[in-house]
Amino acid sequence: MEGEVKTGSGGGGVQFRALLAERFALEPLSMRAEGAGLRPKVVTRRECDMPRRSETVEDIDPRRRGRYPVIFVPGFLRLYVFSAALRRRLRNLDFAVYTLRMPNFNSGDIRWSARMLLDKVDEIRVLSGAEKVALIGQGLGGLAARFMVEGLGGAEFLYRLVMLGTPNRGSLTFYLFFPFKAARQMLPRSTFLGNLAEAYLETWGEEGPPYWSICTPLDAAVVPWTGCLLEGAENLRLGWPCTHMGMVRSRAVAALLSRLLEGEADREERRRAEEDQVALRDLNRVLDEDPLNDAALLRRAKTLMKWGYYTAALRDLKRLVKLRPDLSETYILAGRAYRNKIQYDDNPLYSQAIRNYSRAISLEPGSAEAYFERGICYALLNAWTEAVDDWDRALILNRDYYPAYLARGLARKKKGDVSGAEEDFREVLRINPGDRDASRFLSELSG
Repeated sequence: MEGEVKTGSGGGGVQFRALLAERFALEPLSMRAEGAGLRPKVVTRRECDMPRRSETVEDIDPRRRGRYPVIFVPGFLRLYVFSAALRRRLRNLDFAVYTLRMPNFNSGDIRWSARMLLDKVDEIRVLSGAEKVALIGQGLGGLAARFMVEGLGGAEFLYRLVMLGTPNRGSLTFYLFFPFKAARQMLPRSTFLGNLAEAYLETWGEEGPPYWSICTPLDAAVVPWTGCLLEGAENLRLGWPCTHMGMVRSRAVAALLSRLLEGEADREERRRAEEDQVALRDLNRVLDEDPLNDAALLRRAKTLMKWGYYTAALRDLKRLVKLRPDLSETYILAGRAYRNKIQYDDNPLYSQAIRNYSRAISLEPGSAEAYFERGICYALLNAWTEAVDDWDRALILNRDYYPAYLARGLARKKKGDVSGAEEDFREVLRINPGDRDASRFLSELSG
């Protein structure tokens, strides 16, 4: 069959499939979670309070610095606008959230969606400078994310995957959409789900994967709802009435996601946070007494930016622009803060991030950093021609600015300019020989 994964011959293959049937319940689904040996943890609405935003940050949470970019992967036949509330709420909590736009409303081959997701992961990692990304997959989006991780070698780039109503063991609902290939792949006992189960074992073995599967008994897209459960993952059942689409509209679910996607902090990070917290409280005191102290405003904005409090930092930077309109550093900091709030469908002409970088460039035309970061904003808004122009200028000003070579190489790779991309990736390795992304991209192009 198409896409079949071979795992051995003779008795070994039979034993492996028997293990899969036992562990992943590839036999017809039971209506009871206990029948598959999986008992999800119940999460109550009271446990999912949305964090309150205040005008002044008093206590620094060191986990914010460890956050990774978040990519939302939509479900089967889902329009981009359906997840707007969820993405907005996460951005309001200072998460950088991006969305994968799928052709044909995500109704085609899930494996093709996974390949598009892997390209998007590479793009976001290069543009943000992050080593890993966090993924949110709604329905089919969770399966595409799993195939990217387990079938295409994307495990090394994954921080966490949170699935919302994902039919990990199939759903009877998709018999109603049989003409669509994605629907056929999500039926119980489909070849795709069987192969995915095999790849799951090969990827994670006995280790627990960084997966969370959130389900609700009122999910009409996953019938029975226990099809969402996945052994080895953290299975969570919503303890209040919520539908499949309700999960991307619920404030409580957004609050739960903010907890699951939070970063991690070691002892050293916590120590640094405590030191900066003392300084931050001193700055708060100074600015309470003298709100027009521009030096204190700049220091507080830098501290807040350092720990991922972008919304609070922007309040200080807006005040600072009025006090010191000639300070280019203010506009660069504001550009970085706005960059984390960029949405896919923003118009580059009206992007606050791009406007701030343009102002910084007008004040300091020789800043390679400002050109590079403005190019990042253009690329995030899919304006790749303008992005490449800015990276060209950054490299004229500083020919050893290797992040600009890496970003430009990715842009050329996307456009099919193989020789240009190879040249850029070799320049990255000349300046930074240990860059793993440049080495991998070169290998892919030469292979």
